[in-house]
Amino acid sequence: MAKSLEADLKLFAIGSIVFVTALLAWILYLLNGDTLIVITLIGSIIIPLFIGLLVFYQRLIRPFYRLTNMMEAIRLEDYSLRTKPIYQEGIVDELSYEINMLASTLLQRKQRYDQHAFLIYSLIEQLDTPIVVFNDNLQLSHANDAFSAWYQQPWESLRHTSATRLGLCISQHQWQLQDKDQHANWQVSQSNFLKDNQQYHLVVLTNITQAIRKTQQESWLQIIRVLSHEIHNSLTPIKSLAQSLVEMESTESRSKTALEVIVKRSKSLGEFVNRYANLYQNITVSPVFIPCSQLTKQLTTLFERKSLTIRSDISSMFVDPVLLEQVMINLIKNAIEASINTLEQIDIHFSQKANKIHITVSDSGRGIANSENIFVPFYSTKEDGSGIGLVLSRNIIEQHGGSLSLCNNENNPGATAKIILPMKEAPIE
Repeated sequence: MAKSLEADLKLFAIGSIVFVTALLAWILYLLNGDTLIVITLIGSIIIPLFIGLLVFYQRLIRPFYRLTNMMEAIRLEDYSLRTKPIYQEGIVDELSYEINMLASTLLQRKQRYDQHAFLIYSLIEQLDTPIVVFNDNLQLSHANDAFSAWYQQPWESLRHTSATRLGLCISQHQWQLQDKDQHANWQVSQSNFLKDNQQYHLVVLTNITQAIRKTQQESWLQIIRVLSHEIHNSLTPIKSLAQSLVEMESTESRSKTALEVIVKRSKSLGEFVNRYANLYQNITVSPVFIPCSQLTKQLTTLFERKSLTIRSDISSMFVDPVLLEQVMINLIKNAIEASINTLEQIDIHFSQKANKIHITVSDSGRGIANSENIFVPFYSTKEDGSGIGLVLSRNIIEQHGGSLSLCNNENNPGATAKIILPMKEAPIE
């Protein structure tokens, strides 16, 4: 049978009463007292003794019940309770003081932790990379707007959705994307933390294609700079010598014609190299709020003889109108040149998805023959192409904080160019 303090105290009280009763009865027996007197004397002593022991028992046990209630509250992370000990000195007072100090310390730590957790969630909201928090049951607990844009659905509507349904899984304590195509373009980082006595999983998705593209751009830029330097060093004396020969009176007219061609082509080649040398430089973007109808009207006017269908589900955009118009003209011209005949329809659609502006330019032409090289400098599928239009267009869109991609249509002939731009609300006048 398990022992307890209460049982020991009750046993002590019963033993004390029995001992005192037996002692009194033995003393009165020796004194040959009257039975009524003996009973009265024993009762007058035993009853106060019993009451005194009961009061002592309750007074002794009550502080422990209070301390037990407080420890239970601490276990439940309720640190607001405090004990007021009956005793102002001694071991019970010291025990109460230590428990109160423990509750105060844990309360301060919880407040600091809650503040840190609040800062973490605030920081998550500010980051542009998709971040999602799963609870210990691997269900969505929190995410940021970047994750909503990545999943193309508000994360609030996905709360408590399992990680598997969101396309994420954990294998050997390592998070990864289930889609192999996405897994090749995204790096998954993870971290665990405790909140409200529960474990949470913080999963960060990093788009490594942007880092790879930046590395590629830096490599291309270095190559272009080297080529530009070498070509200029060769062109300058050739152009100077040819120009001098043209200006000489002794040069025959037939030779002058050939030399003029050399001068002209040297000049054109120099300008061509200069254009590529400035290809990846930062572009000064001056975004303003413009009505979407303004851009669509300009495009319709420029390509009025072409079969264009322009649809718009948005009223305004925060963009640089000159640069975005240049990009749209380039994409539409590419779509027209890819068309097999002039009657083919080119569809342009402005829409909003997950706080992003989506602009698509779709055609039903020949499609993209080599999609892997369309953004490589010097590469062009057109005979007279310079391979600079799409690269410059993507640079302009990325300077807007967006992205530009091209792909062949899945179930129909032709290709689609997709622009994704950040969405901003127009100020209320």
